[in-house]
Amino acid sequence: MYSEQMPFSKYPELSRLIEIGEPVCVTFEKGHEFGNEAGNESEHEIKKSIEGEAAENAADTGNEKFPENSCLLFCELVQKARMGEKFLVSGQSCSPGDYVLGFSEESPAAYYANSGRYKDFQAAENAALSLPRLKVRFRFIRVEPLSLNKGSFDVMILFLKPEKAMRIVQASAYSKGERVALDTMGAASICGDCTVLAYRQGMGLSFGCKGSRKHSGYGDFEVPLGLSFEKMKEVEKVLSKLPATRK
Repeated sequence: MYSEQMPFSKYPELSRLIEIGEPVCVTFEKGHEFGNEAGNESEHEIKKSIEGEAAENAADTGNEKFPENSCLLFCELVQKARMGEKFLVSGQSCSPGDYVLGFSEESPAAYYANSGRYKDFQAAENAALSLPRLKVRFRFIRVEPLSLNKGSFDVMILFLKPEKAMRIVQASAYSKGERVALDTMGAASICGDCTVLAYRQGMGLSFGCKGSRKHSGYGDFEVPLGLSFEKMKEVEKVLSKLPATRK
């Protein structure tokens, strides 16, 4: 539960909504993009730059294996970061996640068709085509708890009870009275709904997906929600102005 001594209390209103772990910061580290040309620098120079970032991260965390093509799923990395771990990754181990996050151009349609979640291949292909995809170029993704973040990130992911998620939706509607559109289909929840859509639209609210609930283990009583950095700052300012849910 929140206390003034918590390391992420620089955002006290959002912190009060958290009951387990911390908010997770996701940052798309730009500069020397994987799979793309970067100015006139050679592949060796790009590798040295990435290794320098890895060395800096190792000094911060004591871990010398970054950045890596992680054997974990993105949703698992986020869940571990929620509990205090920090990662720099140049890939992860979920094929829809790779497609959504821009690590791969291979459609997950066949994967979906074999999953049994869709009536036929056409429905699976439609599901794959409807996935939100990250368009920004990056060299790797940083996933870390808010307490380890140095002040800037692209997306914040929170795991909340429905009433706490409602408070964030209300805070988003406070200034203009605009509705928040729910865009989800029970697939690619953490990577798609809460990361890519949040980055693109400001907020991504999800009920989760089979993969993230099975593999990362967040509670049945929790819903994941993503906020862009700018939306997070707006919500933080407004939360204290809202009337209490229950007196």
